Amino acid sequence: MEKRIEDFEKVLGISFENKELLKIALTHRSYKVSHKELNLEDNERLEFLGDSVLNLCISMMLYQKFPKDEEGELTKKRAYLVCKNTLVKVAKKIKLTEFVFLGRREEKLDAKSKENIAARALEALIGAIFLDKGFEVVCERIRKWFLPYLRRFPKTPLHDYKTRLQEVLQKRFHERPTYEVVSMSGPPHNPVFEVVVKLGDKVLAKAKGGSKKEAEILAAKKAISSIQNEESS
Repeated sequence: MEKRIEDFEKVLGISFENKELLKIALTHRSYKVSHKELNLEDNERLEFLGDSVLNLCISMMLYQKFPKDEEGELTKKRAYLVCKNTLVKVAKKIKLTEFVFLGRREEKLDAKSKENIAARALEALIGAIFLDKGFEVVCERIRKWFLPYLRRFPKTPLHDYKTRLQEVLQKRFHERPTYEVVSMSGPPHNPVFEVVVKLGDKVLAKAKGGSKKEAEILAAKKAISSIQNEESS
């Protein structure tokens, strides 16, 4: 395990002061379950932290790069940069797919499933770098990883239902929607998240997805459809 961690440090070009943080970032829940005797910590808490750090760093990049963009356009660009497809591309580029510790069954998964796991591990890795090296270092690393995608946004409009819903609700009620994970099911390599989108205490819609972000987008899409149906009736 230690040798694999050292090898990944060389690939990253980062030497961790606290090696335990990197070990945790690379430890999928399935590996923890199948190696109970090692008393390991999995990467889910670091993933939670890294998701917030990633969003903040990307927001700063976009704010500086596109000074004329309004909030809605910046939100669309951020959604593209932090979506699962982009995270998978970055994870593959830094060879993270080769270094995540998986359980015995998960080691036999197809390439796409392993890529999805690596995308979530990327957020955990970002959380680990943040704790070990600080905000400036992790933001510089994120800038390096995501800059190629910053230069080539899709020419076709993004189907950013979360942004559209926010715009509608702010215009009508002067409030923003909130999202809440109400359940999580399925195996570690293929989880299913159930999310509700609310306006205050009122539930507007509920949806399930293969990631928290996907479930939020689908819930926002349902909420928009419901609002449009109310307006047309």
